[in-house]
Amino acid sequence: KNLGYGKANNLGLNEVKTKYALILNPDTELFTSTLENFLLLAKMNPDFAIIGPNIKEDKKEENLEIEKSKEGVNIPDLFSAQSVKGYAMFLNLKEFKQVGFFDENFFIYLEEIDLCKRLLEKGKKIYWCPSVLIFHEGGKSHDSSVDKEMELSRNWHWMWSTFYFNKKYRGFFISLMIVIPKLSSAILKFLLYSLLSNKSKRDIYYQRYSGLINSIMGKDSWYRPKI
Repeated sequence: KNLGYGKANNLGLNEVKTKYALILNPDTELFTSTLENFLLLAKMNPDFAIIGPNIKEDKKEENLEIEKSKEGVNIPDLFSAQSVKGYAMFLNLKEFKQVGFFDENFFIYLEEIDLCKRLLEKGKKIYWCPSVLIFHEGGKSHDSSVDKEMELSRNWHWMWSTFYFNKKYRGFFISLMIVIPKLSSAILKFLLYSLLSNKSKRDIYYQRYSGLINSIMGKDSWYRPKI
C-alpha cells in the first residue's frame, strides 16, 4: 500500500547492508559520473551524514571530475548545508544510529527538512556538491491522467506537514499563529470560488483547509489521492 515517502524509505533503509545508501525519486536519472563522484566524496569526507547532488534540468552528459590535491581533500565546491532536497540523498548510514531515519508521521513534504534538522542538532554534517549531477524532471513521478488528484493531495499534505513541522519544533500555540493566515485564506478562497462556481479552485482550497484543520486537531496525515 501507499506508505508515504518517509515510511517507505525507512523500510528500504533498514534493509541496507552496505555503508551507504542513495535515495532517488522515480523521476530522476543518474549520469555516468554520479555514483563515482558520490563515492569519491565519501572517501574524502568519511564523517558526512548526507551529501546532496546538483540538479540538472536536461539529460546532456557532463562528466565533471572532482578535484583532488596531494592530500586528497581539495574540494572547492563542497558546501555545508542546512538541508538537501529529498529527490536525491546520499546517506552515510553509521551517522544515523543516534538520530534514526525519517519521521513516519509525515506522509509527504518536509520530512527531509525534519531529518536534516535532527542530524544537525546532533552535530552531524550535511553537504551539497554541484559537481555531483542528477537529472530531475520534477513533478513527473505519476501519470498525467491523475494530475488533478495529485494536486488535491499535494495541497492537503503540504498544509498538514506545515503545521506538524512547526508544532514539533515551536509548540502548538506559536505554530497556530503561523498558520492562521493560511487557514483564513483557505476559508475565504473556498467561499469565493464556491460563489463563482469554480469547482477546481474550490476543491483545492478545501483541501488546504482540511489539511490544516486535521493537523491542528492532531489527526494523522490520512488523506490519499483517489487514483
